[in-house]
Amino acid sequence: MLSILALAAVAHAGIPYDPPSVPINNAVAKVALSAGKPGELTKPHVHLTNRVMIYFEAGTNTIRYPDGKVSPEHFKAGEVQWNDAMGTHTAQIAARGPVDIVHVELKSPPAMKPTVKAPALDKHFKVELDNNQVRVLRLRLAQGEKTTPYQEPFERLLVPLTAMRWKSVPLQPGAVQWLMPGTQSDENAGNAPYEAILVEFKK
Repeated sequence: MLSILALAAVAHAGIPYDPPSVPINNAVAKVALSAGKPGELTKPHVHLTNRVMIYFEAGTNTIRYPDGKVSPEHFKAGEVQWNDAMGTHTAQIAARGPVDIVHVELKSPPAMKPTVKAPALDKHFKVELDNNQVRVLRLRLAQGEKTTPYQEPFERLLVPLTAMRWKSVPLQPGAVQWLMPGTQSDENAGNAPYEAILVEFKK
């Protein structure tokens, strides 16, 4: 079990993300879930905002632009990547099977200057990405481990990479949650290691 104060209602049942959905769309971010099918070429499209991408399976996403530029994006299972806003392009995934992806579209101004300091965190957290818009953390807890309580000033997105249980609510890998600010305490009371990605939205 992972005990998290200020946990919002379950936003999605978890992977696989087929059919695609948008379980969260608020003033801070839009969270889109999809399962990229190997070999399937998307229609030309744009991304108007910066994004955080979280991948559940390994593969390569080949981006092609109208001017002929080709940009392959390689990713591992459980990897977090940053994507700047992108002009018109197509995308095609190469992988052993469908790739479940969390697309976090940021609504804060790209050149924003944060005024709230990010909290110090204990050894169970690893910073995967940190810029003026977000800080992305990887949380790992062995069986019986817990974090020290901390005050979280930001709204956050929780993306479990492994199964967990919150109180009496089981959450599967990929069952994204929206977390509100407040005093946080994370504990793994389950019988297996726990791993999750947390996206903090700076302000």
